[in-house]
Amino acid sequence: MIGLQTPPRRRSADREAGLLPLINVVFLLLAFYLIAGHLSPSAPFAVTPPEHDGAALETSADTVIHIARDGSVAIDGERVDADALSRSIAAMDRQGARGVATIRLVADARADAAQVVAILGRLRDEGVETVDLVTRAP
Repeated sequence: MIGLQTPPRRRSADREAGLLPLINVVFLLLAFYLIAGHLSPSAPFAVTPPEHDGAALETSADTVIHIARDGSVAIDGERVDADALSRSIAAMDRQGARGVATIRLVADARADAAQVVAILGRLRDEGVETVDLVTRAP
């Protein structure tokens, strides 16, 4: 009598081996987005920058100053009043920012121009050399 032979059972390791390339791809994508992704903090209030039809300039900034339509000011996402603004700008000097700081100024298009100019003057007085005024394409 001829005995029936059952096919050899596949080991569970063989079935799991098909998942390894998928796990590797998912891990590599995760690592890529963690390294390449740059999340910037959201603005502390709504700001609509003025329009500008010049060429775009991409720079990185050490500090971001927001000026809202109503005159509210925030430095690096933290609201400050007019008195604290000078202290905050002076504090940038203690962090080694004097003369080398790059500041991005995001002012609302309808903000008081005199206030924006006054803040630029304070920055100049504190020794800040580079201020990038953020605008948007029309």
